Amino acid sequence: MAQWHDRTPILVSLIGRPDFGPALDLALSQVAAFDLTCVFAYPGEERPLLLHDGLRGVSSPAIMANYLNGTYLLDAVYAACRRPVPDGLYRLRELAPDDFFEGDYFKSPAVHPCISMETGTLAEEIVFIAALSPSTRLAYSLMRQNGRETFTETEMEALRTAAPMVTALLAQHWRSHVPADGAVDGALLERAFSSFRPGTLTAREQTIVSLVLRGHSSLSIARLLDIAEGTVKNHRKHIHAKLGISSQTELFNLFIGHLIGEA
Repeated sequence: MAQWHDRTPILVSLIGRPDFGPALDLALSQVAAFDLTCVFAYPGEERPLLLHDGLRGVSSPAIMANYLNGTYLLDAVYAACRRPVPDGLYRLRELAPDDFFEGDYFKSPAVHPCISMETGTLAEEIVFIAALSPSTRLAYSLMRQNGRETFTETEMEALRTAAPMVTALLAQHWRSHVPADGAVDGALLERAFSSFRPGTLTAREQTIVSLVLRGHSSLSIARLLDIAEGTVKNHRKHIHAKLGISSQTELFNLFIGHLIGEA
């Protein structure tokens, strides 16, 4: 931690300068090792902004474009920022629904901007979340690639100690990079769920599709909607029948095509 404390005055001096992001990565790497980083702004219901790219080209520009244009709707970090959660440091598993890590979004290099065919899924992602305004959050992710160990509790405790300074620095540096609330140009992509097969699916079925694709199990959906788990399973069977599919992966692919304009 001594090296982190030694670097914080340097980080303060770099606020507003283009080398702030890499300098923050370097400073935190003295606390715990990681492979990849990124900073996204999530301005309300509008499209996210990629503010810092420390992903080292792990996925193609097309995958990142798809993320920014719609697949972020399935990201547990985005969902946490929309709730919103308080400022601080989180393990992704603390933010994600119960089936998120078994779902197609987390495992798919075709839509997940932080994984690839070569590296596979992540060993772990942790994220600092900082508020810019009542409706806008910054998310600064530190990731370890497949084959690495997850962050230890000792490392997490050290990073949590740094978290108040990290979130303050994030907000100060990137505040001027994000338009004021409501000023970001772009469609309200959250509506993509309600516009998915509206002539085929009922509103309740569209809701269940959105929860399934965000990573909720049938049991979790039942609790959220205050209905029986068997009712959720019946809805899922009806959804598959109406769409002419037989698996959640096919549902995922249909919805991704809807998001990026291929269906």
